[in-house]
Amino acid sequence: MPAVAALALLAAGCVNPFAPSRDSMLEIFVGSKPVWVQLSSRDTTMVQLVNGLDDPKGFAGLEIIVSAEDMPTRRYTASHFASVDETKFKVPETGFATVTARVVQDDRIVAEVSERWGLGPELQWDIDVERAPYPGNEGFLPDPENPECQWFWCAFIWRSPIADGAANYEGEALWVVLYRHDPDECLDDCPWP
Repeated sequence: MPAVAALALLAAGCVNPFAPSRDSMLEIFVGSKPVWVQLSSRDTTMVQLVNGLDDPKGFAGLEIIVSAEDMPTRRYTASHFASVDETKFKVPETGFATVTARVVQDDRIVAEVSERWGLGPELQWDIDVERAPYPGNEGFLPDPENPECQWFWCAFIWRSPIADGAANYEGEALWVVLYRHDPDECLDDCPWP
């Protein structure tokens, strides 16, 4: 009888009860390529992103801290990301997590984002950190001062302007974008309705 019920659930498009449980994972990406971007949708001026991991006017002073209950606190600096493109680790399936990303220049914090979000079972999380006029994956935002997600799987966008005297161009900010993906949803090749 349990096998018949399981087959009925599968036929109805429900989650496979025999599939192994997937761990909730979090992966951190740091945008450190020296690319040129348009300053804004209203200004066609091009600026080069200054976000090299060894550049004191870029991400040389980058620090990222991720913490949650029932998980060791993870601390990363620019030197870590200089040798590894991303960092991936298991996170709890309940409770809350906190990310703090900051840029330190000339021994002072010139930008900092510290935010908290709720976790969930079997979810895959990506944190994208960039120093730019807008977050690359999200593109031009209608209101950069109060950013809202524009793209699939975006859960939150947080922004901290780079302090006066430390910005490489007008409107430069530290962006932290949190993406949430449920493995039961399509990721890249989604059929159109």
